[in-house]
Amino acid sequence: MSSSDATRRGAWWWIGVFAAALLYNLYGVTYHWTMGFMSGNEFRQAQTAITTYYIDRDNNFSLLYETPILGKPWVSILLEVPIYEWSVVLLSRATGWSHLVAARTITAACFYLTLPAIYLLLGRLAVPRPRRLLILALVLSAPVYIYYSRAFLMDSMALLGCAWFLLGFVRTMDERSWAWLALTILAGTGAALVKSATLAVWLPPAAAYGAWLLWRDLRARTGWVAPVKTLLWGLATVVVALGALRWWVVYTDPIKAAHDSAWIFTSKNLTQGNWGLFSTEALLSKSVWQFLLHCWDQAIMSRWLIGLGLLAGLLLPGVRGRVLGAGACFFLAQFLFPYAYAYQDYYFYSCAIFLHVALGFMLLGLLDARVPRWCAILVCAVPFAAQVAAYWQDYRVGQSTWHEGGYSFTELLRDLTPEKSVIIVAGADWAGVTPLYAQRKALMVRHGLETDRDYLERAFKALADEEVCALVVFREQRTNRNFIDLVAERFRLDAHAPTLLFLTADVYVARPYDRIIQLQLKHSSNYPHLQLPPGASPEEATAENPVRLVPEVSRRVFPHIRPSPFQVAFQFGIDWLAYQRQPTVSAHPNSDLWLAPAAGAREIKWRYGILPGAYEKPQDHTDGVEFSIVGELPGEPSRELYRRRLDPWQNAADRGEQQALLTYTPRPGEILRFSTRPGPSYSYDWAYTAEIKVQ
Repeated sequence: MSSSDATRRGAWWWIGVFAAALLYNLYGVTYHWTMGFMSGNEFRQAQTAITTYYIDRDNNFSLLYETPILGKPWVSILLEVPIYEWSVVLLSRATGWSHLVAARTITAACFYLTLPAIYLLLGRLAVPRPRRLLILALVLSAPVYIYYSRAFLMDSMALLGCAWFLLGFVRTMDERSWAWLALTILAGTGAALVKSATLAVWLPPAAAYGAWLLWRDLRARTGWVAPVKTLLWGLATVVVALGALRWWVVYTDPIKAAHDSAWIFTSKNLTQGNWGLFSTEALLSKSVWQFLLHCWDQAIMSRWLIGLGLLAGLLLPGVRGRVLGAGACFFLAQFLFPYAYAYQDYYFYSCAIFLHVALGFMLLGLLDARVPRWCAILVCAVPFAAQVAAYWQDYRVGQSTWHEGGYSFTELLRDLTPEKSVIIVAGADWAGVTPLYAQRKALMVRHGLETDRDYLERAFKALADEEVCALVVFREQRTNRNFIDLVAERFRLDAHAPTLLFLTADVYVARPYDRIIQLQLKHSSNYPHLQLPPGASPEEATAENPVRLVPEVSRRVFPHIRPSPFQVAFQFGIDWLAYQRQPTVSAHPNSDLWLAPAAGAREIKWRYGILPGAYEKPQDHTDGVEFSIVGELPGEPSRELYRRRLDPWQNAADRGEQQALLTYTPRPGEILRFSTRPGPSYSYDWAYTAEIKVQ
């Protein structure tokens, strides 16, 4: 075989390895693509998601965006310029996709668009084209680049900017090209504003290369012009990005510092506290290193294989320098921000590429070394197998559990409390999962502040003009009676017992929503894992004792009824049915709902019926349901406007959806009551209402 044939055969081998890794990555990234649960540091994904939700809801594309989880003022957690969140909203609006699917699409797209920059950077390191694909295949098979390339996080967008920034920096400094300088400024500024902590990881290799070029010019002793030009070109690549970052910090720090709870997110507190910038205490901590090494196992592969791979690379003379340089960038990121990397595995998204480059050089060096070919190929397979095993043992497990996200009580609060109301949460720190899925703004009381009376008084006073609909207390805060009593006193809650119980939380609902929520929970199976407290016996809703509805809640609960009912009495609770792809509410007898028609109303339209399952079985079937409309006026006799008894078992014409269309002239102040009543028994009386319009 000629050398050219061998080269072509080798090229196809690397292409095959890369293609297999790409398909594997695509499969992992898109697995359970539409699942609502944001597996992997959901607390951080929830923060990004709730910011996106309020940008879209309020059409607020300003820099003063809301992340309303720490109480008022709602503009408080300004961590990044929301370029990622804006992109998600715009894509969602353009396609009709949910925010989550749009976010996953942007995250994945940014990751895949990062790979060409890495490919070209490897070329600047003199790696032959086919062989670059081996390193990219290592990146594609890494657990962290599968699991978090589908996350509701801006990290992949920041990584995209950083990779193209570094490539642009190298090309700018080598070629002194204005076009490459423009790309470098754009990519670097975007990365700085999207996530500065990621850019901080990619600046050192750029600075090292710039320093080497400057040292080369100085060593040449050709005068001061060349070193000054090198210095000026280098500064030109970063001055805009660093200036923009400085402006953002100066702009947002006072806003965060002025907030009673969000002050922990000022730049000083983030770098020194949350991230542990160059913290000697953190770097010497056994606990921190235990967490860091666990993250290696989880996000990349076994710590022992990583260590052996780097050691082997340092023993290979031909690649020693490159393994050392790339490996140093990997470790420097963790030395910069030890707490961030130790306690949040997704941070490795920003630096794991450097480790893969180091291991890739080791493998390429091994292939060129004087070892048996079969042995070198076998060693090359080890890191791929180790990364596959790491993914399937950890991240894949969380990704495989089908869950729509949130808790049963967040769904209940979303359905049955006013959209513009506020919830108070304690025992969950500032993890925005509860307010995100409840779609309610929140005062989340951070750990340690639950007993700070001065802080609580200020935070509660700020909510004086808001309607607080519920208090959620998690874990140990369930027994913090002083806190619960204080909230109940300020916001009209009954502190004697929770409205409902969850596995890890108690929920106290404000009047007038507590009764309808307890009745709904008693009669409906739509909210699993929720229980009424022991001894709770909510007073049943009857025609004589209906449940009053707040207009905003009524409009959301009964979107197919206009005007919205102001009170209801459903003997078996409000329950929604999946029937004929339309909003359909159960009207199993006895059911009543009251609405106030407009003075100029002229027509009543009612679409209703009995579900087919109620009359299809010969032995078990309904014996009929009566549907009626009555006009009620205080101090006056009621007038019957409509009455019909459906018996679909006996009468085929009563099967399927029915429609009543009545000419109607309301009496001043008249109320309409729509009712269902049983035949001889309640069995199989599966009545429903599809639509009511009085206009």
